[in-house]
Amino acid sequence: MSRSQLEDILPLSPLQQGLFFHALYDSGNDVYTAQIVFDLRGPLDVDALRAAAATLLRRHANLRAGFRQRKEGSPVQVVQRTVRLPWRDADLSGLPEADREAEAKRLADAERARPFDMAKPPLLRFLLIRLGDDLHRMVFTNHHILLDGWSTPVLQTELFALYLAKGDDTGMPRVAPYKNYLAWLAKQDRAAAEDAWRRALDGFTEPALVAPGASEPGAETPGRVRTRLTEDLTAALGARARAQGVTLNTVLQLAWGVLLGRLTGSTDVVFGAAVSGRPPELPGVEQMIGLFINTLPIRVRVRPADTVAAALARLQDEQAALMPHHHLGLADVQRLAGGRALFDTMTVLENYPFDPDAAGTDLGGLSLHGVDGYDASHYPLTFAAVPGRALSLRIDHRTDLFARDDAERLMRRLVRILDAIAHRPGLPLGLIDVLDDEERALVLRGWQGPRTDRPARTVTGAFAARLARTPDAVAVRTPHTGASLTYAELDERANRLAHRLVGLGVGRDVPVAVLLERSADIAVASLAILKAGGAYAPIHHGYPPERTAWAVAEVAAPVLVVNAPMRARVADLETSAHVLDLDDDPVLAEQPGTDPGVPCHPEQLACVLFTSGSTGVPKGVMLRHRDAVDLATDGRLRGGAHDRVLVHSPHAFDASIYELWTPLLHGGTAVVAPPGHLDGAALERLIAEGDLTGLFLTTTLFNLVADERPQAFARLREVLTGGEAGSPAAIRKVLAACPDTEVGNVYGPTEATTYTTVTGLRGPLADPAETSAVLGRPIDDTRVYVLDAGLRPVPPGVVGEAYIAGAGLGRGYLRRPGLTAGRYVADPYGPPGGRMYRTGDLVRWRPGGTLEYVDRADLQVKVRGFRIELGEIEAAVAAHPAVANVAVVAREDAPGAKSLVAYVIAPGLPGEDGDGTDGLRRFVAARLPEYMVPAAFVRLDTFPVGPNGKLDRRALPAPDYGRAAAGRAPRTPEEERLAEIVAGVLGLDRVGADVSFFDLGGDSITALKLASRARRAGIELTPRDVFTHQTVEALTRVGDPGDRLGFEVLLPIRTSGTRPPVFFVHPAGGLAWGYLQFQRHLGPDQPVYGLQARAFTRGEPPVSVEEMADDYLAQIRAVRPSGPYHLAGWSLGGLVAYEMAVRLQAAGDEVGMLALIDAYHGQDLESERREILPELLQAIGIDAGMIAADGNPDLARIMAVLAERGDALATLGEDDLVNVYRNYENGLRHAEEYRPGRYRGDVVFFTALKGRTAGSPTGRTNWGPLVDGGVEEYPIDVDHHLLMEPGPAAEIGAVLAARLDKLHSENGKG
Repeated sequence: MSRSQLEDILPLSPLQQGLFFHALYDSGNDVYTAQIVFDLRGPLDVDALRAAAATLLRRHANLRAGFRQRKEGSPVQVVQRTVRLPWRDADLSGLPEADREAEAKRLADAERARPFDMAKPPLLRFLLIRLGDDLHRMVFTNHHILLDGWSTPVLQTELFALYLAKGDDTGMPRVAPYKNYLAWLAKQDRAAAEDAWRRALDGFTEPALVAPGASEPGAETPGRVRTRLTEDLTAALGARARAQGVTLNTVLQLAWGVLLGRLTGSTDVVFGAAVSGRPPELPGVEQMIGLFINTLPIRVRVRPADTVAAALARLQDEQAALMPHHHLGLADVQRLAGGRALFDTMTVLENYPFDPDAAGTDLGGLSLHGVDGYDASHYPLTFAAVPGRALSLRIDHRTDLFARDDAERLMRRLVRILDAIAHRPGLPLGLIDVLDDEERALVLRGWQGPRTDRPARTVTGAFAARLARTPDAVAVRTPHTGASLTYAELDERANRLAHRLVGLGVGRDVPVAVLLERSADIAVASLAILKAGGAYAPIHHGYPPERTAWAVAEVAAPVLVVNAPMRARVADLETSAHVLDLDDDPVLAEQPGTDPGVPCHPEQLACVLFTSGSTGVPKGVMLRHRDAVDLATDGRLRGGAHDRVLVHSPHAFDASIYELWTPLLHGGTAVVAPPGHLDGAALERLIAEGDLTGLFLTTTLFNLVADERPQAFARLREVLTGGEAGSPAAIRKVLAACPDTEVGNVYGPTEATTYTTVTGLRGPLADPAETSAVLGRPIDDTRVYVLDAGLRPVPPGVVGEAYIAGAGLGRGYLRRPGLTAGRYVADPYGPPGGRMYRTGDLVRWRPGGTLEYVDRADLQVKVRGFRIELGEIEAAVAAHPAVANVAVVAREDAPGAKSLVAYVIAPGLPGEDGDGTDGLRRFVAARLPEYMVPAAFVRLDTFPVGPNGKLDRRALPAPDYGRAAAGRAPRTPEEERLAEIVAGVLGLDRVGADVSFFDLGGDSITALKLASRARRAGIELTPRDVFTHQTVEALTRVGDPGDRLGFEVLLPIRTSGTRPPVFFVHPAGGLAWGYLQFQRHLGPDQPVYGLQARAFTRGEPPVSVEEMADDYLAQIRAVRPSGPYHLAGWSLGGLVAYEMAVRLQAAGDEVGMLALIDAYHGQDLESERREILPELLQAIGIDAGMIAADGNPDLARIMAVLAERGDALATLGEDDLVNVYRNYENGLRHAEEYRPGRYRGDVVFFTALKGRTAGSPTGRTNWGPLVDGGVEEYPIDVDHHLLMEPGPAAEIGAVLAARLDKLHSENGKG
């Protein structure tokens, strides 16, 4: 640019700085392109309108600004004296009327989709479309960095004033320049503003995010939902604002805050708001054109007890105090709050100087009609309101995060909140109901357990009825001793013991302590105590003597029942209770075998079960007869699957209610396991010997057996598991190994009698996209309410606390009235006098009415300001094929330094230089947002468990962070220089060359700094390079030949590393460029090469898959003379890789890994009849309609689109594209003709799930008959042609990395 062209250099306003960063980071997907579209009816003087537009640019210097960075990294706007007017005309008047509107829309959309070069002004464009005689459409497109919503109508008004003057601005008032505002901004008291914002956010601890961990937005147009309030409601809202002395904006902000609080479960929420930013004291500010608005946080405390009126007043006062400080930039405010993102939703009050929906504006015979606009933000949700006689509301939503139905539902909830604010100023915020009647009916009634109207019964009465029907059926079996008891024999033994207990003072509701080794005695004693009118109180055999004595005293038991194996445990017990030894009580045999005839009532106490207490002292849960019978007779446990049930849980564990009474109250058999712990082999043997149909295992034990011996359950009808969040990977493993067995996921606390929900998982987990072991719906006559802190039902999809009511709800805690009152609370949604139990479990309703467990309320953690559900991280780690079990905790081993630690049992996890967790970290990082990836992974041989068999999180060891934090030292001068720059930017002493910039605390702002400092040091980096390469090691390769693309047959992707390379074979198009991204997923020591078709380097295409295989084998032997060879291929590339593997084995070479990516042989691909061109264009991301009239590709249009993409394909020439087409066409024919041979080994297979039909082959059905090993299938939830997109490629890369790590650890050479 010549010196005379430079008019001015100006700083950026706060919002301009943020928009400039977004544009720098991802110019191809910049969502901040605004557009206004309007029709002009009447005779139009096109030359006058064009002249008016040119005068606009001349009058307003800031419209001629380009945006650049200084050498030290600070951004500036550079104003040129003159710029070319970006004006384009299009004439559609010759098109048929039906086609004109569609083409006009396409042109406008294309304008909006075309990115601006931030350094080349002007960042605006005019498109004038002629639609017919006296009908034109103006499409004005600009980057948001130039103009805000207020400026656009000001500019529009000035444009048409100039139009009437044919572009002559003589006599028009002088422009108040935007630079005056920038000068005003520079004079503001920054320290006072920072102090005000620091006070405003004091005590704010966690962002209320609606989409935590959301990916960066793409270029997709946001979805938009609109509604218009009635004039009555609009008037009522205005009246409410006046009555409370607040603005309409405050009313709308309170409403959005209430809605956001309900969506996130928070009572202290922050969201963004666009403030006008036009200081009233600045002369001419109302008519200035530029970007004045600022995005700032609005904090709303949604305290349930505060009334609408009080909340409005407080919000108005808080915002009024901040108005003088609206000039401070969002980045500065976020820095004051700890540097984290404060919000992910926005609000905008579009109170512009004239109504943008106005039509018919007269312009000297020309009239303006149908004004429409488009503006976008990158936030998941944006709420906008336009004042008027009827308030117009709009919710914009990112379509990848919220469906249209979701946005419409949010709008309905928002309108209900506004109605409550308008009409009920005294209403507490906690009583505002956001659910409509239909949603409320679903969550409170429709999705609850089936109503059965079954009568309340006693355990003894139900047993007597069963005894009368089947006295000679086997009630109890002990396979390890060969003994059994019929119902009549069990009844007689229980009667004798009941008489003995009555004689010892046992009566109605009297607890009897029980300490028995596992045997048939458990069934006899439990039934006998109930027959005597008492309640059994089992004591865990793992209790020490002091705790056992405490338990006997706690229940005030007059009798302690033991058997011979437990005799020594109580010999010196300090207790006043009579110790009754079942194996050594001479009086017992003298008792009659008839029923003692003690009356019993369903409400009577049946048992007292101890559970751990938060104070460390166990609490006794009191359960009634009717509670046990309701569980045992539930419809979900009927049908034969639970007729012969294994009794193996500790008697003191609530699962024993299921194990004993489910079979015994239905004529089935309780099969007692031998004493001691069970492993997979013992369990499999017991299932066979006892001819079991069902059993229950805790999650920990189930996961262990699933990993060691998944086929152990094959003879069962159903295995139940629960107690902790289930592992989908472990459950899928069992379901695959046991095709005739259901796995039932059970959920429920002891306080609600063991199981509240029971759901089979074969159906849900058949969907590969399912990542949770869902809970299903409540069992018979049971209700689960999902409530917020104010005991209101939360909407579907929102996390709340589970409250249980109905069948199975226990009496409370023994001798703990205060604790009982705090946990068993009044049920506001049930019958009068009803109670519900507060579980402390966080759950949510899925939209279809399925409950999903999220976590314990006390396991919800905050790290770096983010609220994190540990269960979500555990699910991601558990998805790794080598992980048998996982627990994630938030540790604070040093004060204030809280970090996430993942503990894993992973016997099959291969190691590199260490324990193999680096590969696991990569796997998890591909599935979770960065802030949810654990800081450390600790391998354990087994997990510490408490007496109830559940994980003891407090006993997990502290990790050693040293190795993870250090990374490897820089190896080259280039790495040393860049590592020093990275360390300086992050404020660290040193950084490892292989540690991610973002693992070390980097973010988007520091990425900008790093790129700037690197350039000053002579290293060319962009912010996008930092995001895509991340480590010092990778960043030093930016711009190297190995980082560029070529057409050579053997494409070097990463040539360094000590391991055997992985060779990826091209798909049908012939290029291996899509595999470049795997260098990020396969670790720094793993060389990677691509194999590309020879069509790019020679004229004749190959004639078969076999020819390609021979050619490529010669190529790979040039860099790897001997095995093991690792081969992979996508689509056609999979067939070629398979043939290469077969030929290598025939030559005596070793194949280490063979991975096929959605590749199938023997398929009729209809190559002679198939429309290949549209398919190919779609595969490379081109509109399939870009085909000329002769049926050939419209190369000019295609090349233009490719050139604008900014990715690897932008470097293709026309000849190259033709070669891709030829390869694709030939490849389909070769795939049809290929007949594979046998392969000796395992195959790793990736299946694209979308687009499949009922007849589509699977990896196992297609390749299984040809391979001597197994076919491991990994589902990827995309279409076939999208498998090399970054997300799916990361999933594939994680699996391949784990497989290669395992090979390396097993033989040291793989």
